[in-house]
Order: sequence, then C-alpha cells, then structure tokens
Amino acid sequence: MQHYLESELKALQHQLLKMGGIAENMLRDAVQSVLNRDEDLAQRVIAVDDTVDKLENEIEAKCIQLIARHQPVAFELRYLTMALKVNRNIERLADKCVSIARRSIELLAYPPMQPFVDLPSVTRIIQEMVKDALDALVHRNAELAKELRERDNQVNTFYEEMVRELCTILAEQPQLIQSGISFLLLFRHLERVGDLAANIGEEVYYLVKGEVIRHSDITVDASVESQ
Repeated sequence: MQHYLESELKALQHQLLKMGGIAENMLRDAVQSVLNRDEDLAQRVIAVDDTVDKLENEIEAKCIQLIARHQPVAFELRYLTMALKVNRNIERLADKCVSIARRSIELLAYPPMQPFVDLPSVTRIIQEMVKDALDALVHRNAELAKELRERDNQVNTFYEEMVRELCTILAEQPQLIQSGISFLLLFRHLERVGDLAANIGEEVYYLVKGEVIRHSDITVDASVESQ
C-alpha cells in the first residue's frame, strides 16, 4: 500500500509540473504579446487557459481521492495539502496570464506609449521566480523556495515605482488616460504573478521543513501531525 501511495504521489507531482510548465509558457507568451503588440499570441494565451482549468480539476480530485483512500499522515499528508494549494496557485497564475493577454489586446487600440520603465527587466525577474518556484518543487529545495519571498519584495518595489511614474505621466498627459489604465492593470497582474510564485515557494518550504512561513516570521511546527 505504501509503495502504491508513493507511486501515486510521483504521478501527482508530474501533473503539477505539467500544469506549471503550461502556466510558465503562458506567462512568457503573454509578456511577449505586450512587448511585440501581438494580438494572435495574446489570443493563444487566452485559449490555453481551458487546459489549465481541466488539469486543476483533475489534480484536486486526485488529491482528495488519495486522502480519502489512504488517510495519510506526516510527510504524505503534508505533500497532499501542499499539492492542493500549489495546484490552486498555478491555476490563479494562469488566470493572471490571461488577464495580461487581455490588457495586451486592449492596448492595441491606442498608440504605443513611450517606454517609461524597463518592462523586459521587470518581467524577467517575475519569469525567473515562476521557474524557480517549480524547480524548488521538483528538487524540494527549501532555501530556493524561501528566497522567493525576497524577490517578491523586489517586485513589489518595482510595482510601486511603476505606478508612481505612470500616475505622473498621466497627470501631465491626460490624453493617455485610457491606455494608462490598461497599463496600470497590466502592472497589477504582473505583480500578482510574483505573489503567486512566492506562495508556491512557501508551500514547498512547508513540505520540506514542516514550518509555515506565510504572513509573519512566526513558524508553526508540523510535528503536531505525528502526535
């Protein structure tokens, strides 16, 4: 029975990574659609979301089935609760990619705005966060998972700077208000992608260390699971 459960957990991880890989590609293409003003690419990102939603439902059902059938404890229970949360975070990440693609299409209705932030550099940081969150899951790398929180703080700082700079531009050039609103929403979606990557890292850290690091520096020891 234990061997069967281990096999099922490996299959579950494979599904999670498949879903994560799709979301990672969606992020890359959504960002590229903005930079290149490519409507076809943006539409392809939107179309892929149904595949992610289907995988989310399958993974959630599998987790619940394994919990009900095997009544796992300790590490196996941590893994399944982690998988449920990571599953949800990846699906939300894909939703944010769809939102970015929709903003990309909206922006086609307006002339290109003069670049005022280094968007490629900011998005590169966020893309690397998503990649590292998935790598941390594969290799059960707690330190890499925890380090994502620091990079998320960096993304938050970039986001605040972007918003301030864009608001200054719109105050001086009110004719740009419509495209400016789309950019503000786009920035917000990108910032949320960084949050979701950090969330995945927190769940991986919990899996490996048995400690909750969300919300505060207070940790909760998962050893209570064995009591």
